Amino acid sequence: MKPLKLTLLIAAVLAPASPIFADDLSDLKAEITQMRADYEQRINQLEQRLAVNESSTTELNDTINNAPPSPIANSSTSKNSFNPAISMVLNGSFNQYQNNPEDYALDGFALQGEGELGKQGFSLGESELTLSANIDQALYGQATLAIHEHEGSTEVEIEEAFIESLGLGNGLTARAGRFFAPIGYLNQRHIHTWNFADAPLIYRGLFGNQLSTDGLKLAYVLPTDQLFEIGATVGAGDSYPGGGDHNGIGDWLIYAKTGGDIGIESSWQASMSHWQSNPEDRQYSGGHSHGAEPDTSALFNGDTDISNVSLVYKWAKNGNFRQQNFSLVGEYFLLNDDGDITHGNEFANYDGKQYGGYVEGVYQFNPQWRSGLRYDWVGSDHKASDNELLADAGLDGKYNNPQRSSVMVEYLPSEFSRIRAQVNYDQSYNDDDLQLLLQYTVSLGAHGAHSY
Repeated sequence: MKPLKLTLLIAAVLAPASPIFADDLSDLKAEITQMRADYEQRINQLEQRLAVNESSTTELNDTINNAPPSPIANSSTSKNSFNPAISMVLNGSFNQYQNNPEDYALDGFALQGEGELGKQGFSLGESELTLSANIDQALYGQATLAIHEHEGSTEVEIEEAFIESLGLGNGLTARAGRFFAPIGYLNQRHIHTWNFADAPLIYRGLFGNQLSTDGLKLAYVLPTDQLFEIGATVGAGDSYPGGGDHNGIGDWLIYAKTGGDIGIESSWQASMSHWQSNPEDRQYSGGHSHGAEPDTSALFNGDTDISNVSLVYKWAKNGNFRQQNFSLVGEYFLLNDDGDITHGNEFANYDGKQYGGYVEGVYQFNPQWRSGLRYDWVGSDHKASDNELLADAGLDGKYNNPQRSSVMVEYLPSEFSRIRAQVNYDQSYNDDDLQLLLQYTVSLGAHGAHSY
C-alpha cells in the first residue's frame, strides 16, 4: 500500500512542472539554432575577406616584381653630401747632418723634385690636408693637399685628387684623376704612414721620393679564396722620370699582386709591376737637387721603363696588431733608359740602367713603442757616346756602392700621434754622412684606415 501512495505523491508534484520544462527546452533549441546560423554567417564573411586580401597580396607582389629597380640610398652619402670628412696631418722635424746638405748627391742618379735631404735644423716638414666623401651612390672623391717648405719658401701642391667608383660589381674598381702610381709597395702610401722619416734611396733617385700620375686606373680583384688583384693605369706621362707634353697617353703601367693569411697571426703580400714612358726633354739638374737652371740642363729623349718586385710579411701576436706586431718589407727596382742626351749643341746616344732596393723590419713590442732597422742600396750602369754629357746630366757615377743603414725608435702616445728618432749612416756618395732625424706626426680630424 505504501509504494502506491509514494508513486501517486510524486506524480502529483511533477505533473504541474512538466509543461514548463518542455517550453524551456524549445527555447534553448531555438537559441542554439540561431547561434549556429550567426556563426556560419560570420565564418562566410571572414572567408570572403580572406579571399579579397589574398587577391590584393598577389596583385601587389606582381607589381613589385615587375617594377624597375631603384637606386639604393647610401647612408654615408646622405651624411657627407655637404659635410665631407676632413683630416689634417702635421709633420714637424729637426734634422742634423755631419756633412753640408747642400752638397748632397746620390752617385749615379740626377736628383729631382723632393729627392734632396730635408732642411737642416727645425722644419715644419710636409703637412697634408685631406677631404673625402661619397659623392653619390656611384662615386667616391678624395683630394689631398701637401704643404711643405722648399728652398726657403712654402709650397702648396695637389698631391692627390681623384674620383673612384663604388659598387661596379664583379671585383672591378675604376679611378680617375691624380693619384700615386701603383708601382711597388711604398709608393702608394702617404709620407706620414712610412716606417722611416725619409724615403729609401731608390725612391729618392728614381722618382724624387714618389711617382704620381694624372690619368685613369682600373683594378680587378679575382673571385678566389686567396687575394689576387690585377690592374693597369694610363697617364699623362709628365711626372719624373717621365717628361714633356703628350697629346694622348704619356705613360702606362700594369701590376699584379697576391697575398693571404698564414694561420691567425701572420699574413703576406707579393707584387710585380711594370711602368713605361716616352720622356720628351726630361731635364737633369747636374746631379744635385739645387743645381743648374732649366735652360742649361741636359735633356733626355727616348724610352724609359721601370720594373718592380716587392714582398711584405706581417705578424701580430694572437692576431692583435694593437699589442705586438712585426712587419718586414722588401722591394727591388730596375730602370732602363734608351735614347739620347742633349746639352746645348752637344748630342750623345745613351743607354742607362739604375737599380736598387731596400729591406726594412719594424717591431712593435708594446702598444706605445716601436723600433726598426732599414738597409737600402742603389747602383747604376750608364753608357753614352760622349761621356762628357753624362757628367753634364749628373750621371757619371764614381762611387760604385751607394748604400745606407738606418735605425729608428718611436713613441706612440695614441693612434693619432707619434714621436720618432732616427739615425742614418749614409754612404751614398764620396763623403760618408751621419744623420740625425727627429720627427713628430699628429693626425687631426677624421682619418680613414690605411691599406695593408
